[in-house]
This record gives sequence, C-alpha cells and structure tokens, in this order.
Amino acid sequence: MQKALIVLLIAMGGVTGGQGKELPGKPPGAFFPIKAQEHPGAGSFKRGPAVVGTTYFYWYDVESKAHIVDHDGSDALTTHPADLEGISYKRPGWHERQLRDMMDAGVDFLMPVYWGVPGDYDGWSLVGLPPLVEAHTALEKEGLKPPAIGMFYDTSILSYNNSGRDGGRYHVDLGTDYGKQWFYTAIRDFFSLIPPAKWARVDGRPIVFLYDAAFVKQQDPPRQFEYVKSRFREDFGVEPFLVKSPGWQGEADAVYSWGGAVSGPLIFRDTVALGPGYDHSAVPGRQPLIVPRQDGGTYIERWTKVLQLDPKRRPWLVHVETWNEWHEGTDIAHSREYGRSYLVLTRLFADLWRAGTQLHLPGSYAEARSVTWEPGKPKGLDLAPSGGDGNWELRKFAGGQAAVSTPNPHSQTSRYLYFNVDDAFAYGLAGGTVLLKVTYRDAGCDSFAVEYDSMVSEGPRDGAFRPAGGAALAGTGQSKTAEFRLPDCRFMNRSNGADFRLAAGGGALELAVSRVEVDRAD
Repeated sequence: MQKALIVLLIAMGGVTGGQGKELPGKPPGAFFPIKAQEHPGAGSFKRGPAVVGTTYFYWYDVESKAHIVDHDGSDALTTHPADLEGISYKRPGWHERQLRDMMDAGVDFLMPVYWGVPGDYDGWSLVGLPPLVEAHTALEKEGLKPPAIGMFYDTSILSYNNSGRDGGRYHVDLGTDYGKQWFYTAIRDFFSLIPPAKWARVDGRPIVFLYDAAFVKQQDPPRQFEYVKSRFREDFGVEPFLVKSPGWQGEADAVYSWGGAVSGPLIFRDTVALGPGYDHSAVPGRQPLIVPRQDGGTYIERWTKVLQLDPKRRPWLVHVETWNEWHEGTDIAHSREYGRSYLVLTRLFADLWRAGTQLHLPGSYAEARSVTWEPGKPKGLDLAPSGGDGNWELRKFAGGQAAVSTPNPHSQTSRYLYFNVDDAFAYGLAGGTVLLKVTYRDAGCDSFAVEYDSMVSEGPRDGAFRPAGGAALAGTGQSKTAEFRLPDCRFMNRSNGADFRLAAGGGALELAVSRVEVDRAD
C-alpha cells in the first residue's frame, strides 16, 4: 500500500501549511450532478446478507514500467502477474481480464484503490477509471454481471500531494472548511467517473472505504463525515455508505481494519478483513516482513476461522485484502507464482460465506458453554508460554499449584499473564459477552487488572487491550475468586498474540493464579 509514497517522498518537499490551491469547481467525469430520482431501481446489496469485496490496485503499466520496474531497474514486484503482456491501467482489455477473474473467484464488488488528487487529472488514478468502466460495460453487453464498483479512498493523498499553493504538498486539515472541501472533492471526482448503475451500494448508498486516518493533519468529528454526506447528497442525490478504519473519529456506517493479509482475520461488527499472507521483499527501504502463505494454508486457515462464526451473529462483509497488490505479495489474482489457485479457493469460501455455512470442526470447543485453565489441565483455555512481557513460573502453595508472574525484562513496573481461548469457542462469540472468573492467591501484589481483545475499536491497538476492571488484593494469602464481565469480545489473538491478559500491579508484582474460567454470558 505504501509503495507509491516512497516515490513521492523522494520527489516532493515539505508539507505546506494553510490553504492549498483553488479546488476545481467541476469534476472530471460526466456523471455529475445526479438527482435523487435517478437512483431507484439501481442494484444494491443489503446490510446483513453476506457479500465479498476486494481492493483493486490498477496502477500498473507495462509500457512506462510504472509499478513494474523500480527506478534503478530492479524488479518492483514480489508476486508477478501471470502474463505481463498488455498489463496497463490504460487498457480496457487488462481490466476486463481482471473482472472476468473476479467473477470466477465469486467477488461481489471491487474497490479501485483511488489516489486521485483534486485537480490533478492526468495521473493514473483518474486515467485508469474510464478503461475500467469500458471493460465493465463490455462484460454487461455479453449478458454477464461483473462485480459492482465501490471506492477505496487511499487517504495517504491527504499528506502526499501537489496541492500546495507553491506547488508543494498540502497537509489536509479537516478542522478547516477548505480541508473538508478538499477531502470531499476526491470522493466527488471518483464517482463522477463511474456510472451510477455500476456503483457498489449498501441499501442504495455507494460504498466508500477510508484508509488510515494517520495521514490527516487534524480531524473534526462529527462534522467531517456530516460534511461529506451532505455534499454528496447535494451532488449525487444519495448519501455514501462510509466504512472507516479505526483511527477515524466520528460516526461512520461501518468499521474495518487494514492488515488482514498480515494478521487476519480482523473482525468487527460488520466487516472481516483477511488475506493470503504478506511479503514486501521487493519494496526498497523496508524492514523484512514475511507472513508465509504455506501453500495456501494461511488463506484456508483464515477463511476457516471466520466460517466457524455463527451466521446469525457474524459480520456480513468480507474484505479480501488484496486482489492484486503484487508489491506486498497480498494478491489472490492469477499470478506466475500461484496460478489460479487463490481464485479457486476464494470462490469456494465466498460461496460458503454467502450461503450462511457454519463449519463445526471436530475436537473443538465450538459448542461448549465454558472453557477453563488450571496448571497442567487446560480445557479450551491456555496460559501462553512464558516469554516477552508475560513471564511466569509454577509454584506450590497451600491447596495446589499456581502460575506466578515473574520479572518482565521490558519493564520493572508491569507483569502480565496472557491467555488464549480455543479458536472455535472464541469465534462463536462474534461480539458476544463472557464472564471471566479468576481464582488467585490474595498476596504477592497490590492488585491486578483485566485487559482483553474487544470489538470496540478504542484505546490501545484498536481495542486489543480493552480494560475490564480489576481486583484489589488484601494480602491474606487466601484463595479468592473475582468475576469480570467482558462485553463485545473479539478474541482474535490481538493482545500480543493472546485473547486477554491479567496485569499485576504494585507490591512485588507476583500475581499467583490457580484457575481461570471463561463462560458464555448469553
């Protein structure tokens, strides 16, 4: 996702303050303005029934070598398209091949990753959309139904652009009227180039995914989203369906998280993000990061996990990350390295997802009412191995053994015990509530707190360490049990690889735990 930024950072200077250039009054496309009465009858998904979408990277061009060969002549791609002939954002034929493959893979909608700076209408983001539309229309004329088209707003353009009055960069400030207008204009420009009948919609409203909020200078909740919806309604006769990443402030229609190819599945109330693995070895200037595909095993495992969720409670929108980001090796498209295997896998799992299939794996705790841990007797609940900031050792006390937190090499003031819930049990919760019961020795520290992986995307790591209260210790040395209610559980191993942790506080920081139980509350 960040490859284009590397080129820009080399080519551009600092970010300008204040206002940028005057924004264009008219968008580049012909589908503007649109009246409300033009929308009834347009195809649309409904919120609730399962759908599958994917991000579409269309910045490649074999003639100019853009995003195919680096400036030093080296190979820019980690994974390679099956055939480089004709690959170009400017060619309808290449887009048509991708759309046909998406149909084979069972993809319901695609989102071109849009990097269009307002007023800069010669770049690939703008130039590449009309050929995509042409390819889409050609397939419809054959009587086919290609995936609908939504928008993936690559918000890195909020920092990296040429919109400054001096021709340099302008850092978009949503606390200003100009900044809000700039932010909206990119959305307006995109949809002006896409015929409304082709829009990917939810309940009649076109889909807009917002990438990371870290690129904006300042936010202005809730007015920043209200402004976008109001302006879009004025210009297009309908409000957009906004899907934000967790860093964005203010109410959107749904929340998703980027990173499903690295650490998926990433699950929110409405969305799931997953991908086949990750490898950006071809991208210059980055630290090594490889999440092995394991011959498709990583992708299969991630889909299998989400298919264990209860269809009545699980999210309804799967974001496959990505269709063809070949720089970072997150692609599922037809490729030289993997052939069409990921198209076949995606079709299999997408059909199961839309059919409401739930997998019940043998030997799991999917139907259990509770899971427990005791030293040497885990039953669907495991204490993570000692290491990192979660070091522990077993000790004998009156009444039996307990795991005791031991020094943390990373901090002298904190120690943790990390626990992992059986996957099938955890995925069956899908945002439900559990009761956590912790049996501990009333000595060794002053208190302990509970932090857990939650659906609520607030606090550290987008809700991966949501606080759930704690217990004060009196130093009696007796065995006691404390209960905690954990609503909106995600339990997707985001708490440093675990589902929840107990944090010792004060005193000798020696929290001794002899039993932990997790019960379904509903």
